[in-house]
Amino acid sequence: MFPTTPCLSKAMRRALTPKRGNKDYYKGTRQAFLPGGHRTGAPGKHVVRGSAKYRLVDEKVRVFVAPPIEEIENSSLKAYVSTTVPVSRAFNKELYGKLPRGGLTGEHYYKIAPRVDTEVPTSTPA
Repeated sequence: MFPTTPCLSKAMRRALTPKRGNKDYYKGTRQAFLPGGHRTGAPGKHVVRGSAKYRLVDEKVRVFVAPPIEEIENSSLKAYVSTTVPVSRAFNKELYGKLPRGGLTGEHYYKIAPRVDTEVPTSTPA
């Protein structure tokens, strides 16, 4: 029995690339990716002769439909806000109320924290 040579033992540690994968393995730029889609393909085709080297096919172009703007504005969901955005004093007062002199402490937060009313089942002695 011969030991495995070092060059062969590390062969499978290389990154998986489209050349090393099967016919469906294409990393690409995710330009033609659809969620749940399998080999959905590009929205056009390459043309060898002509001024445009890539021609879009209208039937293959994906169209995404958004809800009406009124529904978006009236929704309770709001857009993501980065943590680097400065918070105004008015918003801080509205959120935390009047803070004590030492700032926000655990005791003050416990007083203003929202409560979830849960009924604790009482066990009866058997």
